[in-house]
Amino acid sequence: MPSDFKAGSRETLHDSDVRPLFCEMLELRPGQSVWRETARWVKFEEDVEEHGNRWSKPFVASLSLHALMELRNGLSNSSLLLEMETGSLVEMWNILVNSWVQTGQIPGSFHEALVATLLQPYRHQHQQRLKKKSVDTLETHDSEPNKRFLKKLTSGSEAAAILCAELEFIRRPLYGFIKMREAIPFRNLTEVKVPVRYVFVALTPKTQGNKVRELGRTMGTLFSDELFQHAVFRAANREDLLAAVDDFMGSSTVLPPGEWNPEIRIEPPTQIPTTEARQLEKRLRQGYDEEQAEILHESHGADIRRTGRFCGGIIDDCKRKAKFYVADFRDAFHIQSIASIIFLYFASMTPLVTFGGLMSTLLKGRMGAMETILGRAISGVFWSFTAGQPMVILGSTGPILVFEVIIFNLCEQWGIEYLGFRVWIGIWSGVILLFMVAFDSSYLVGYITRFTEESFAALVSAIFVYEAIKKCLHIAEERPIRTNPAINPDNSHLCDCLTPENDTIPFSDNFTRLNCSAWNGTLTGPGCKTPVYVPDAFLLSLCLFFGTFIMSRLLKGLRTSGYFPTRVRSIISDFAVIISIATFVLIDYSLGLPTPKLWVPNEFKPTLPEREEWIVPFFGQNPWWTSLAAFVPGLLATILIFMDQQITTVIVSRKENKLKHGIGYHLDLFVVAILTAVLSMIGMPWMIADTVLSLTHSSSLRKESEVAAPGEKPTFLGIRENRVTNLIISILIGVSVFLSKFLQLIPMPVLFGVFLFMGSNALLGLQFTDRMLLVFMPLKYQPNYIYLRHVQISRVHLFTLIQLLCLATLWVLKSFQQTAMLFPVMVGALVAVRMLLDKVFKQEELKYLDDLMPETTRRKLEEPDVNEIEYFKPDHTGMVRIPLPNGNALTIPVGTISRRTSIVPFSKSVEKTTIWRKLSTDLLDETTQKNGGLASAQWSKRDPEPAETKHLLKD
Repeated sequence: MPSDFKAGSRETLHDSDVRPLFCEMLELRPGQSVWRETARWVKFEEDVEEHGNRWSKPFVASLSLHALMELRNGLSNSSLLLEMETGSLVEMWNILVNSWVQTGQIPGSFHEALVATLLQPYRHQHQQRLKKKSVDTLETHDSEPNKRFLKKLTSGSEAAAILCAELEFIRRPLYGFIKMREAIPFRNLTEVKVPVRYVFVALTPKTQGNKVRELGRTMGTLFSDELFQHAVFRAANREDLLAAVDDFMGSSTVLPPGEWNPEIRIEPPTQIPTTEARQLEKRLRQGYDEEQAEILHESHGADIRRTGRFCGGIIDDCKRKAKFYVADFRDAFHIQSIASIIFLYFASMTPLVTFGGLMSTLLKGRMGAMETILGRAISGVFWSFTAGQPMVILGSTGPILVFEVIIFNLCEQWGIEYLGFRVWIGIWSGVILLFMVAFDSSYLVGYITRFTEESFAALVSAIFVYEAIKKCLHIAEERPIRTNPAINPDNSHLCDCLTPENDTIPFSDNFTRLNCSAWNGTLTGPGCKTPVYVPDAFLLSLCLFFGTFIMSRLLKGLRTSGYFPTRVRSIISDFAVIISIATFVLIDYSLGLPTPKLWVPNEFKPTLPEREEWIVPFFGQNPWWTSLAAFVPGLLATILIFMDQQITTVIVSRKENKLKHGIGYHLDLFVVAILTAVLSMIGMPWMIADTVLSLTHSSSLRKESEVAAPGEKPTFLGIRENRVTNLIISILIGVSVFLSKFLQLIPMPVLFGVFLFMGSNALLGLQFTDRMLLVFMPLKYQPNYIYLRHVQISRVHLFTLIQLLCLATLWVLKSFQQTAMLFPVMVGALVAVRMLLDKVFKQEELKYLDDLMPETTRRKLEEPDVNEIEYFKPDHTGMVRIPLPNGNALTIPVGTISRRTSIVPFSKSVEKTTIWRKLSTDLLDETTQKNGGLASAQWSKRDPEPAETKHLLKD
């Protein structure tokens, strides 16, 4: 007869009280006098190899359905000891054996032998030898716990011990399940020094074969399941415990015996369902429809909404960010931040110098590298202290450069001084942005869905990749290599300098073509048109370019490989780009070939010689009406700044990044408005969110769990949100003028390789890229993406094609100066295109391929089902009237309406199975044979016949 023992019950149980479990199985083999550790679980199963004397590789446990059924049968007839309070193993084992005696499962004469068996020494795998113990005591010996393995467990973990044995002197299986009221640190019961919460004992007759081991493995697998841990922690009686087992069985998958070999160990998957996802699936099984289950599952607290108050949005942002302001500085103290600072410094300097040089050429020296570097430093420092989303990196982007060139060309045509006119453009743009902040216009980012985000991010990332390759190949024009020497002979020696005095001077190391130009000489000879070949410079540049990219990719991926300890892998992965840059800089320096190097200005002064001060006059030589005419280009600049800034912030703030410090769209726009006006007044380029650098910044500060169960991949915890990395990067950029001597040692191909690495990383992280690759995959080889389960592949390709056309349109618009002015408008038009997709695709399809638009989501959350209101509203008599298709109506009492708690009552279904009947019948037969009907008599004396037994006998 099963027994329930309850030492007491807790007043309140919370999920937060549940601790992660370490589970260990000990076996007592026939003929041995020592309990040996044979398996353990943290997340996945590990077995002690029979002959290798070592742990197996972690694997996913495969259980037999028969073992699951038998375990449930054993638990339903076990001695269940809940909320036990004990101080020693001897006391615990005595209580358990006494419960077996009291329920008639064993005679009293077996008490001493069973207690002695349970108190046999416990030997764990990490122990080299068994310490000798006195034969005069029943206490087990002490041993050193496995401190090394303890580091793999989460802080605050508890233990579950499983003891399995085959004994000759018992005639029927004995089961015991113990749950401690408070976890107790028993000495040497488990290999790690953690308190024990649960103990499960399974003892079977020797003739049972391998049955007891499979029962132990099944129990260990249940203990390793997170949902089972929560359920068994809250269990107050046997029904609760069996319900937890039923939930586990209901979620399990059975593999056909003819299609799978149970001896094959399943590798732990790369991704496993989260607890939240499994709870959602459980709700679906309980009768909720998918939409209701998702509404119960999701949290909608962080979405941006219009406040309806003047400056309400920015006030809320300031309050939200103030709570985390100190943490934004404190959380930066980590070695990962150092790697991020160094990496992002070089990644930021390269486009600044490149754009600065290009800007100086296109704007005829009005602004150049010095203005770009100082503008980035000033804006970066201000942004780091005041931004709502400090993970965003500011920079001078391509669209801004295109806009600057268009305005400059118009000023040239109209005879207007460019810098003075640009001041008013910046002021108007700043004022318009401030109006948008005051009236909460940033709520419009709610319409920026994944479609718009990824289209824009893919464009910017593709530009990074394209520009990196283009600039590397451009080196061949500056430092050409000699190909086909038989066809293209080197005639450069057949060129001389003809001076104004008609003297011919041959070129040498002391007299170059520059000297000839300085003397107003002319080139003469057949070899003057032959390019000056630079041996090996371009080929070495290609090696540096691809070498930096490949090495960065390999070292970054080392984190998920099986080489080196976890800590070493993490450090190498964090410093992957820095190691790559340092390696190839040393290679270039040791070879001494004339590869192009990074150039940085070495003194603080404006690029334009005529500028004596940094402050730009508001009018200068321009008439007063130019301040009014600047409104139109200021409005266009506002559209560009708003879209670029907010799209990047939305991408960085996506829920996948698990940011904890909240959003700040209004505050970000306010800071950008101030910076736009100020940078215009001091004649420096506007700085807005740089998409690729911002994504790289977030990626470089990814937090992963330091403690991972054997076989489990580190869990992504979020981003190390802080203001310090951005601040120090900006300061380093500002002082780069003083570091020019050292920075000029860095080859540009190495930095182009970093460009390629950042652009490709950003592209590969997009769902758009995954869907593009699906076009080239046969159906049977396509990955198991969630949207492929719910959306037809033809519809997926159609969605991808539309997105690709939008991307191509943006690329074409930005590539031609005549259409570049439309670029910011077309970026905004992406939102309109996304709205039109509601007419082409079903909401169910868009839910998986994209995000639902705000109105659709809000309707689902706020508007109840009209039919449900109409049909299920009770009248004054308490009756519900349900219309039927034939025109009649069904009237039922409202009290009979209840939600289904389960589609199928699993426990009742189990009882009807042949396996369950056989197991229960075997148990009754064994009891009857052993006690000659005594057990049945005892049951009838103490209690009426159990309901489960009645059901079996009736069947």
